[in-house]
Amino acid sequence: MRAAEQNPLFRMELHILSHRLHLMSILKENIDLFTHHLIKLALLQANKSCKFFSFTETTMGYTLIVDEDGIKELPQKEELQKQGSRWVVLSASSGPSEISGLTEITKSVIIPLANNNLSIMSLSTYQTDYILVKEENLHHVVRCLCPHFRVFHDVNGEMVPYKVDTLIEDQADPPIIERLPDGVCRSIVHPLASPQNRFLITSLQIDLLPQVISTLLQIMFYSSSFLPNPQDGHERFFSISIIEDKISLVLDTDALALFPSGILGTGTEEECWKMVKIGAGPLGFEESGIVAQISEPLAEADIHMYYISTFLHDHTLIPEVDIDRALSLLQSRQCIQ
Repeated sequence: MRAAEQNPLFRMELHILSHRLHLMSILKENIDLFTHHLIKLALLQANKSCKFFSFTETTMGYTLIVDEDGIKELPQKEELQKQGSRWVVLSASSGPSEISGLTEITKSVIIPLANNNLSIMSLSTYQTDYILVKEENLHHVVRCLCPHFRVFHDVNGEMVPYKVDTLIEDQADPPIIERLPDGVCRSIVHPLASPQNRFLITSLQIDLLPQVISTLLQIMFYSSSFLPNPQDGHERFFSISIIEDKISLVLDTDALALFPSGILGTGTEEECWKMVKIGAGPLGFEESGIVAQISEPLAEADIHMYYISTFLHDHTLIPEVDIDRALSLLQSRQCIQ
C-alpha cells in the first residue's frame, strides 16, 4: 500500500482545473479605459468564452483575474498592470463533492504549501474555495501534496489521474511536509485592519443576470455615488466572480437595497460578515505563508471564513458574530517587524 493511502486525508482529491489565469490591476483613475470591455466580459453572456472571471474593487483600485479567453477581450494598455505569471486553479474535494469552507483546505493544502515555501493566492466564492498557484510551481505543489491526496487534472472536461509517480521519479524527492513544533504558533507579520463595513456573501442565478446589469454597473464603476467615504472608517470593497456560469458576490450591505427583492441567493441581516484586511503596503507575490498566517488560527478556533487575495492586499471575511473573537486571536499572533 502506498504511504499516502494510509493517510486519512487521502480519501480527498486534489483537482487541477483547466483554467490558466492572469492577474491584473487597474488604478481607479484608469478604469474608464476598460469599462466597455469589462461590461462585455462580465455582464454580456452572449457568445461568452471566458469561463473564469473575477473582479474586485478595493479602496486602492481594481483586481482582475481572468482566463486565457478573458485576457484576449481586454485592451493591452500600459494602464493594465499585469503580474508576470500564469496561475493554475486548485480545488479540493472529498469524492464527488467539494470540501466546504476553508477550514479543511487550511489543514490539508494551505499549511503544507506554506511549510514548503510555496506562495499562493486564495479566492473564496459563494460556491467553493479556490487556491491559485503559479504555473511554474505546479510540479512542486503536486509533489508537496500528493502524499495526502489523489491528484486529478482536467483533460477535455474530464478529471483524470495526474501522473504523480512519473513526476516523482523524474525529479528530486518531494519536500517533506513539516509542522511547527507543538505550542509554537505561526506569527502574523503584516498589519491588520477591520473596517466598519458589514458585508454580504451571496449568489445570483446566471439566468437572472440581465435583470441586474444596471445595478452591477453602478456597484462596479460608480460605488462612490452611494457608499460611505473610505476615510470614514469604511473600506471600499466589492467582488464578483463568474466561474463556469456560477456567480458569487461580496457586497457592502449598503448596496443590497439596489437589487430587486429576493433576486439574490441570500440577503438577510443575520448573514452579515465583517472584514479583516491584511497588509498596509503591497504584499507582493513571492512571500509564502500569508494565507496560512490568517487561516490557521481561525481554522483551529473553528471560525468560518472566506478569503480573497487581491493584487495589493489580502482580505478575509468572518461572520459578524465572531469578529471580536477572531480579531483578538489574530492580534495575539502578530509579530510585525
